[in-house]
Amino acid sequence: MGFISNSSSFTRYWVKDQLPADYRQRYAEQIRRYAFREIEEDSDLERSVGWVNIMNVMDNEFRGEEFFKGEFIALSLRIDTRRVPGQVLKNFCRKAEEEIKAEQGKDFLSKAQRQEIRDLVRYKLLKRAIPNTRTFDMVWDLTCGKLLFSSTTESVCLEFLELYKKTFDLTLEQLFPYNLAQSFLTDSQKALLERALPTSFGPPPEEATVGQEGGR
Repeated sequence: MGFISNSSSFTRYWVKDQLPADYRQRYAEQIRRYAFREIEEDSDLERSVGWVNIMNVMDNEFRGEEFFKGEFIALSLRIDTRRVPGQVLKNFCRKAEEEIKAEQGKDFLSKAQRQEIRDLVRYKLLKRAIPNTRTFDMVWDLTCGKLLFSSTTESVCLEFLELYKKTFDLTLEQLFPYNLAQSFLTDSQKALLERALPTSFGPPPEEATVGQEGGR
């Protein structure tokens, strides 16, 4: 779910490093370099990951540097995945093996033959599989270094961090309420924050009533 929707969950990051002086030109080149690439029908690839236009998930060309929105960079991470279900692959392999055994007059096939059949069947089925597309938005404020990414799933966030590092060669630190508060406080206020103790905002547990079970 992206930011351009009725509701969205997100992870907040802080860009720890300084921007290079030529960041606009450099980042434009890098974003195009790591733009999303469609999975070719004849390819045996199962996944493709890259940047697309935040306003159009089908646009990965970035001719007009539309990822620059004033002092922001706005992009979408697109992940396409195509898979052959295990049981489907097993059934088609069994059928192919039976046909080959009948053609060759054999009762059994060697391990190498079965692997070859499996690879060929998987490739044929993979070509027929329609990729599942997921997109996750990124909005990065270049002036203060704060960045929002529209996912809280750990595996997706890790994939985003990897692509971000490749593209921008900068380090991201995840922001939690504690370290986010530190970025707004003075030194004296930070000292008070260091001494703060955890507090429960829920109701206290009810005390067990003596003799509650009595009489049963």
